This record gives sequence, structure tokens and C-alpha cells, in this order.
Amino acid sequence: MPLGIGDVGALLYQHLIEVGPTPTRELLERFGGLAAETALERLRDVGLVVGEPAAARHPDYALRPMVAQAEYSLARLKARADELRDVYESHTAHGPNAPLELMTSRQRIAGAFDDLSLGAHREVMQFITFPFVPLTAVHAPGDPARRNPDGTVRRPRRRFIYERAVLTNEPAMVGLRNAVALGADVRVAKNLPFKMIISDRETAMVPRWPRGCPDQMSTLLIRGGALVECMIVTFEHYWNEAVPLHSEPPGRASDELDHLDMSILQYIVAGQTDDQMARLLDLSKSTILRRIKRMRELANVESRPALIFHAARNWMD
Repeated sequence: MPLGIGDVGALLYQHLIEVGPTPTRELLERFGGLAAETALERLRDVGLVVGEPAAARHPDYALRPMVAQAEYSLARLKARADELRDVYESHTAHGPNAPLELMTSRQRIAGAFDDLSLGAHREVMQFITFPFVPLTAVHAPGDPARRNPDGTVRRPRRRFIYERAVLTNEPAMVGLRNAVALGADVRVAKNLPFKMIISDRETAMVPRWPRGCPDQMSTLLIRGGALVECMIVTFEHYWNEAVPLHSEPPGRASDELDHLDMSILQYIVAGQTDDQMARLLDLSKSTILRRIKRMRELANVESRPALIFHAARNWMD
């Protein structure tokens, strides 16, 4: 009983309730001399026991004021806790539960990246920039990390924009091939402003500092709000400007051209080098050059810019 009466006092009070008024001498003999005498004095002090022979007061009258005082103290404690929580959160704006978390350790950043990439249910949007630094091991399409607790595979829409320079990096190409195997939509941009990943349009991760700053480790994890909306707008802008990596022929094409020729044309428009195109299409460089030469002959032009101009006017809508 939280009244400061101790175990002996609680036994005494319950005994008096059950038995009724009892002389002090009998109580002391029954409950143990000095300890019982001290407990009985405490019971009289807090108003639980009155008179001689000692009698227990009705709990409604004896305890109600104490209950009211305890409720008042608890309400004040809750209010103070709310005030201190607000103060704490205002001084820890980059904490693990805040809308904006600052991450500085590679382990934390890698964990957050996996959470966003593998934990998404609806959509993943990502900028992949040069230099390419893999944060974690590449997760293959069948990796258990991509599965729900019931074993079913999560298949969110995935839209990735690769910066052109990244396509010379072999680990990046491994990730790209896995992305394509997952059914991702992949596009290539000449330049991107920064690395970025957005998960389910709710959480985003971006570097804290612009490219070129000495500190390239510090990373911001943004949870909801206007900042995530800004990241989405930025992604959609670059998505609309980027060139699709793989797609069906975008319009009518000459009967002499096949899908591979059309892909090569798209890569030329995107500014890919012969080596990059060979890597992307898993062909030899000589095959790429031979096909480009044949398309120039079909178009009766001498240069690649002229080939692009001819293809835009005659082979594509």
C-alpha cells in the first residue's frame, strides 16, 4: 500500500477492518511489539486508525483524499514530462526519431539504405551518381531481404536514374543488371546533382553536403513532410529529362533496323561511348561499331550527329 505504512501497518489495518476495534495491547502482542507499535502510530498519523480500542476508518473516507492527491501529482508529472519532451526534441532535431536524422557512420548509413531499398512496398526512386561506392552487398532478386514476413516477394515499382559516368564501374553494372532483372525502369542522365533514394514517397536519404565537399559521409535521413516532397519533385524533373536505358522502339523504324539498332541510337543520344554501349548491351565493341557503320550507310550520312538527325526525322516519331 503506497502510504508509507509498511507491511506491518498494512496487515494491522486489514486486521482491524476484518475484526473490528481491538485494544492496542492485543495488537502489539499479535503483531510483534515495537514494530507493531511504530506501525500503529503511523496508521493514526495518516488517519487510517482512530481511537482506543483501535478502530479502522472506512476506506472511502480514509483513502479518498490520498487518492485525489496522488491523481493530482500524477497529472502534474505527466504535464511536466510533456514539457520536457518538447524541449528535448527541439534540441535533438537530428535524432533517430526526428523528422530529420543526421547519420555519420557508414554502418548506420548502410542500414538505412537497405531499409529504404529493400523495405519499400510501393515505390523506390533513386539517383545513382559517380563516384559509385557500394554501401552494402548487392542483393540479388531472390534475396530473402526482399521478402515479406509471410514469404511473399515485395515487388514495388523501381525507378533508377544512373549518371552516365557510373556505367564504367563494374559493381554499378552488377547492380544495374539486378535492377533490370527486378523489372526496374532505368534511365541515364548526363549529370545528377547528388545521390538520393526515396522509399514509398515517405522517406528520403540524401548527402548533407553538395558534391565536392570534403565531408561526403554525413547523410540526412528525411521522414515525411515538405522536404520529401521537394526530393520527389527533383527526381521527377531529372526522370523526365533522362534517356530510357531499355525500351521498345519509340516510333516507326525502318525495316532494316531491329530493336538492338534502336537501343544503340538511344545510347548515342544519351552520350554513351562505344565501350559503355558494349558493356550495357553485352556485345563486343566491334559489333557496336559495325552496326553504327551500317546505320550510317542506310542513312547515307558520315557522322553520328547526322545519323541522330536522320533517325529522328525518318526512323522515330
